[in-house]
Amino acid sequence: MNSDKKLYLYSGLAIALSVVAYVVIVRKKKSDTDPSLKEVKPDVTTSTGDEISNEQAVLDPTITEIIKLPLAQAKAKLIGKNIYTKVDNVNPRRTPYVNNGWLVNNSVGGRITQKNSLIGSVTDVVNDKGLLKNNSGAIYKWIKVKPSSDAIKQIKDDSSILIGTKTDTFYVREDVIKLNKN
Repeated sequence: MNSDKKLYLYSGLAIALSVVAYVVIVRKKKSDTDPSLKEVKPDVTTSTGDEISNEQAVLDPTITEIIKLPLAQAKAKLIGKNIYTKVDNVNPRRTPYVNNGWLVNNSVGGRITQKNSLIGSVTDVVNDKGLLKNNSGAIYKWIKVKPSSDAIKQIKDDSSILIGTKTDTFYVREDVIKLNKN
């Protein structure tokens, strides 16, 4: 390798590492200054290996009745309805499954940080892409949403400036939503 190619290679690596360091530092500062982002000891480990709180594990009663229905009937009851967050820090996804990989991640880039926030209007209901099951043994349902302006604002406020957000539609899992604000 000649010296110019080495210079470009090392410069590119330095820039990439600087960007990663910036993102990590910004996330750490945000979690240090915002008590709502502090890690909470999980109460439940799901069959997917996710660690969630008891509050998240217990489904909203109205959602429970709808989720138990066959998929077509659940869609008919939910499409067009507004849904709200039942916990803090809901992580919307681009696809109906959890993928928290380092390089490939299906998060939209930020979270809906506040409990009782209007997520948006339901546009579809689908089964988990990987057929993963909830605590009751049923396949997780994912709710596709046309987001509210409040949800988009919270997602963008939570995301790094360097990471783009896709917020025209996204999915949220059945265990983080409710039908009524309170």
